[in-house]
Amino acid sequence: MDSQVCVITVWYLLYIAYSNAIKTKVFIDTDNVIQTIPDRFLSVTIDTAQIQANWATLNFSSPKIQRLARGLAPCYLRVGGSSADFLQFNPGVQRDKNIQRSEEEYLKFSPYAKRNIQYEDKLTDAFEIQKLKNFTMSGKQWDELNHFVEMVGWDLIFDLNGLLRQNGLWLPDNAKLLMDYTTQKGYKIAGWELGNEPDVWRGFGYKINGSQHAADYRLLHRLLDNYPQWRNSIVIGPSVTMMTNLYTYMYLKDFLDAGGPDIVSHPTFHHYYGHGPDMTVAKFMDPKLLDSLKHQIKLVQGLAPYPLYGKVWLGETSSAWGGGAAGLSDRYVAGFMWLDKLGISASLGIEAVIRQDFYGNSYGLIDPTTLDPNPDLWSSFLFKILVGESVLNVTMDDQSGYVRMYAHCTNTLRTDYKRGSITLYGMNLMTEPTTVVFPQFQPDVKLYLYMLEPVGKDGLKSQTVALNGKTLKVNPDLTMSQVTDIPEIVNGTFTFPQQSFGFIVISDANVAACKNKV
Repeated sequence: MDSQVCVITVWYLLYIAYSNAIKTKVFIDTDNVIQTIPDRFLSVTIDTAQIQANWATLNFSSPKIQRLARGLAPCYLRVGGSSADFLQFNPGVQRDKNIQRSEEEYLKFSPYAKRNIQYEDKLTDAFEIQKLKNFTMSGKQWDELNHFVEMVGWDLIFDLNGLLRQNGLWLPDNAKLLMDYTTQKGYKIAGWELGNEPDVWRGFGYKINGSQHAADYRLLHRLLDNYPQWRNSIVIGPSVTMMTNLYTYMYLKDFLDAGGPDIVSHPTFHHYYGHGPDMTVAKFMDPKLLDSLKHQIKLVQGLAPYPLYGKVWLGETSSAWGGGAAGLSDRYVAGFMWLDKLGISASLGIEAVIRQDFYGNSYGLIDPTTLDPNPDLWSSFLFKILVGESVLNVTMDDQSGYVRMYAHCTNTLRTDYKRGSITLYGMNLMTEPTTVVFPQFQPDVKLYLYMLEPVGKDGLKSQTVALNGKTLKVNPDLTMSQVTDIPEIVNGTFTFPQQSFGFIVISDANVAACKNKV
């Protein structure tokens, strides 16, 4: 019996030692603000393919859609995508207002084949070319879009057709027709873009290099100069694909060199971590794959250094191209990539991260069938509410990359937290919990936790998320779970559950750099 007790005691002591060893020390530089992000840092897209599908199941007059959209305000709405370069505006075209498309029918219009330049030089396939056909946007559709944007407090950036060409240059006639109509209606457009992923236009038979595209942008500027309300509007571009290929890098360099710092307000590129069908749960949680974003951001910033150029935007971005990864990009596991992308982008000086997309495909923030929030929408709400504009540097003793944390001054305009508070957000990718400690603060400092975990037997593949154990949902009366009313409060340290993510507010941090910041 004594030997059994001895063995049990040894195992217990080993367990305690192991548990105590799994600690993560987090240090926040409270003396300096390393970056500043605007309140529209987290923004969204609606793919132009939705216009071609006459909005599919997206009903702009739905109170539920409006309520979810308002939760993201203020933000930019970028309407663009592969179909943008096949759209022409005709205010007189009549569209059947009773058209209802099933999800299966809608998918026929959605450009799944995002070009993976890293893997293929063909750039596009016959299947995509067959789907990307010219179509018309009616005045009614433009009205619906603008009324919605105004109603929910968003700011519209519209991607114009860059493949309308004559004598080797962009033909601005249709854009002028749209702008004249918009002026007549009094719609407020925040910004413009010309073409989508022009570095792959050669796949459509258009050999247009970066310098030629810069000349197209000069024509766009001349057109905008005719409208006083848009002479100083935002102009983004060229929205090249991912910086994983030398051709794309050289295209962007050619564009920027030929156009100069004034050709666009903010240089843009697109970013995805992989091809939808190739994605796995493990890839969504791979620290090396998550870190790959840093290199691409630095490449673009090297070509367009701030402040000579405007700050870089991720003009279109999500977890996986090709419409996302089915059963993954709209599930809990996608939150690791989304939250980490926001943290990396903010800390490296990206000014806007435009999520593909608000609605549609597997990577939408809302489910296209139920119109309920997907997990990434709940974490986006929390980011908008808790995370302020001033970014602080974070270091950790664990350099493995499996515990990842980012810090900002707390958003005191949208919360009751006092100035001087800081908000951290991040994740534990390990298969065991870790104890997070903040050595620079008093051992009994209060931590306000907002931990997001999956609900149900599907685990990481769950489409339902809980905040501090309470399932988040939209109720039948359209009231929503109040994501900031239920923090868990602990003293000094907290246990970060395995394979989870969340937000932490240190209200008594008393950070001088955050006293005059939000």
